[in-house]
Formats: sequence, C-alpha cells, structure tokens
Amino acid sequence: MSSTTSMLVRAGIAAPAALATALCFAAPANAAPVNVNWSCQGTIFGIGQTSSMATTVTGTAPGSAAAGSAVAITLTPGSSSVPSSASGFTVTSVSNLKMIFPTPANSTLVSATASGGTVAGTVTTSGGNVVLTVPGPIAGGTSFTPPAVTINVTAGSPGTPITSKYAGTSYASPGMTMTTNVQWIGGVATACYPNPSPTLTTTTVS
Repeated sequence: MSSTTSMLVRAGIAAPAALATALCFAAPANAAPVNVNWSCQGTIFGIGQTSSMATTVTGTAPGSAAAGSAVAITLTPGSSSVPSSASGFTVTSVSNLKMIFPTPANSTLVSATASGGTVAGTVTTSGGNVVLTVPGPIAGGTSFTPPAVTINVTAGSPGTPITSKYAGTSYASPGMTMTTNVQWIGGVATACYPNPSPTLTTTTVS
C-alpha cells in the first residue's frame, strides 16, 4: 500500500474516532446521566471506516402528567472537547454537528427550543424529528457546550408512558452527524446511531 493511500485510510479512521471519543457529554450534578453507546462511521473518498464511542446525556421531565396536558422535556449535553490532532493528523475544526430526537412516544409535538451552551445552535422540526444544529466551525483543541434542547409536547393516551430517545437505527439513518475537518484531507462526514438506544426520559400518563 502506498504511503498516500495509507494516510487517507488512517485519516478516515482517526478523525471520526477521535472526535467521537472527545464528545462525551457531561451531566449536571442534580440529575443522573444516561449512558449512550454509539456506532459511528466516517467516510472518506467513498470508503467507510467504523468506530464506537460512549457518551452521556441528562434528560429531565415530569414523572407524571394527565392525558392532554402540556409536558416539557429537556435534554442537556455537557462540556465537550474537539481534539487538536488524530493519529498525527491535525484536526482544524468540527462543523455542522446535528443531534436528532424523534417526537417522544405517546405525545404530540408542539414546539422545541434551544437554550444555553457556549456555542450557537438552532432547533428545527422536520418529519416528526427535533434537530439541534450547531453549525460551527468549532476549532480543534477547544472545548464547547452544546445548547440544551427543550421539547414541548401534549401528553397522549393514559396508561402509556411518554418516552424520549435519540433518533437513529443505522449509519444510513443516524441520530448524530458531524463533519470533521482534517488538514490536507478536508471534511470527513461522520454518522452515528445509538446501539442500543436507551430511554432518556419517562413520564407516566394518567
């Protein structure tokens, strides 16, 4: 294998894997974090390289609600770090980070907002999903805190809980995506899905 090919394959592995390892979401002291294990794939010049990571996210929601009532669910990531290098390659920045949440089970989506964080982010709703987008770029070697996402819903039928999760069932249908910008290589697209997908919050409906 030529040195050029080796460098490209190493970059395809290292950049997504290093970013994935760095994105470990811390939790506030007053709430228990939920562990999320991710399967990730970075693609460079059409070649997919896989990696895995473990993160946490803190979800807060009422323990119970009446059918038809308003329920607010807040999902709060903590401080994360972007690596400055990956296996000898320079990571210049991360951009277009997206975190995707489907409408919580047994509820009707009303609205969603983003708040806090040290980087700008926006929330949109599309196809029944809530999408947090942090456009960046966020420079390599720096730390940042994504905004918290509050999902406002109307409680559904009694007897079935409202549960929230990350979206994502495969690399083709991810729950988190990002672009890792690597010096001399360019942008490495990375797609991740929770494997398995844990419940982030549960609200009993009566």
